[in-house]
Amino acid sequence: MTLRTAEQYKEGLRDNRKVYILGEQVTDVTRDPYIKVGVETAACEFLMSHDPEYKNIAVMKDPETGEEVSSYFTVPDYPEFAAERYELIKASCYYSGFVLPFVKDVGADIINALTVVAALSGEKKYAERINEYRWYCARNDLAMAGVVTDVKGDRSKSPHKQKVSDYYLKVVDETEDEIVVSGAKAHITAAPYVDEFLVIPSRNMSEKDADYAVAFAIPASSPGITQICRPSFPYENKYDFPTPQPNRGHVESLVIFDEVRVPKNRVFMLREWEFAQNLAYTFAFFHRFTAVSYKIPVLEFMTGLGILVAEANGIHKASHVREQIINMIRYTETTKALAKAALHEPENILGSGYYIPNRLITNMAKLHFASNFHEYIRDIQDIAGGLLVTQPTYQDWENSTLRPYLERYLGGANGYSAAERLKLFSYLHHIGASDFAGWHEVCTLHAEGSLASQKMMLLIEAPIDFYKKKAKEIVGINV
Repeated sequence: MTLRTAEQYKEGLRDNRKVYILGEQVTDVTRDPYIKVGVETAACEFLMSHDPEYKNIAVMKDPETGEEVSSYFTVPDYPEFAAERYELIKASCYYSGFVLPFVKDVGADIINALTVVAALSGEKKYAERINEYRWYCARNDLAMAGVVTDVKGDRSKSPHKQKVSDYYLKVVDETEDEIVVSGAKAHITAAPYVDEFLVIPSRNMSEKDADYAVAFAIPASSPGITQICRPSFPYENKYDFPTPQPNRGHVESLVIFDEVRVPKNRVFMLREWEFAQNLAYTFAFFHRFTAVSYKIPVLEFMTGLGILVAEANGIHKASHVREQIINMIRYTETTKALAKAALHEPENILGSGYYIPNRLITNMAKLHFASNFHEYIRDIQDIAGGLLVTQPTYQDWENSTLRPYLERYLGGANGYSAAERLKLFSYLHHIGASDFAGWHEVCTLHAEGSLASQKMMLLIEAPIDFYKKKAKEIVGINV
């Protein structure tokens, strides 16, 4: 199969998958008013691969067949891989309207992590299976979700000590040809509208946790899988002013596995508990850089909105506002600089022959972004003022009795008409004061790893012995 069109992607989602939202089962995820937001965002990935302007970034040649496939399936076995992935992720965000389509990047990060760990473990059967799976997805142009985070229960306890035995997804039965798994995974972005689930452990394991050390791939429509989704915002919001590019976003699922049967040829780890931590960490290395890469277009767009609203309010030359704008620029460009710095020092991860960006700098970039985002939003909210949350709706604007009042009283500075100012505030409300904005702030803290996990990685990856050695040399300490 060649690269799919957006319509072919959507048609592939009409497969009787079991998805619920607001307590009701969804008959067609492509038409649900809330899930459609994510479907249309994800569809940008398939549109971009057919756009001649982006072909050199989004498309590569299958090394075996010579057919065109998505660049997301590139094997990371050369140092320039990270820089190419960085450009691909940024281009995907720019194309879709500052939100990553999210249906190939996470899955590709997991495929790459599994490839690394299979090489390190010496398990030839897993290396062959994950390689076959990579090209199966590439040649069928499939959308994938990374299914990683367990519901965990009591986080102070290891998987086998939980009061509910499958708070962490586990193997509950096995035959010669398949395994059976049960459990639940939370916060799974884009899960309602992908073709495949890639499931891996989320933490280190002990020998007693062996049944939880499992990794596999399975179609999202498989029997026994139920998804429970929470809406963020509807595809068509009657309150918002229309813009050339519709609001983009994603939907997450709580994914429940109720005795789901997985063929052995789709299993990439089975009770090799010693490698569970390596897999979780390696995925984090790949995916954290994906996160840093897609944050950059987000910040560029939001900083632009912040500057525009300062101009529309006529305050962009006020000293305190200029200071806020400088802070916004500093935050955006420092995040960008750290991401670029990580590219200049790619690492052959654990001697596996596969490459990732510099781990220390990648974690610094992600920590910088997550630690400062709330202050960044505060500055935008402060510049915008109260109209951010009290603005009239597009329905008011469409009312012939009300529009003359709005045109008279809500015009802005620097040539902004009332319509342009309200359009700007409408989008600012979406990203800075809506339910979606709250979702975005929480995701900034917890997606791709919490602040604590990034700080822990700084301790692990930093050259602490080198720091100490130099300090001892200068001070004259011999201990």
